[in-house]
Amino acid sequence: MDVSELTLGEVAMVEKLSDQSIATMGDESAPKALMMAAIAFVLKKREDPKYTFEQAKNMKMSELEGIMGDSSKS
Repeated sequence: MDVSELTLGEVAMVEKLSDQSIATMGDESAPKALMMAAIAFVLKKREDPKYTFEQAKNMKMSELEGIMGDSSKS
């Protein structure tokens, strides 16, 4: 997934929900679960405005891989 494809508003939302900078994605020691859920949330929200962060947190890793792969095709 190319984070440059996120809008500034989406980046701000990811940072708010994960409580960390988007720059920590490249930091192997930084926690990733909330960051991944937040990214999934903003990507799914593009398709479904009613999609919730709780739904994203309940997503399986296999679903996340599909979403992040699909987002790179747009």
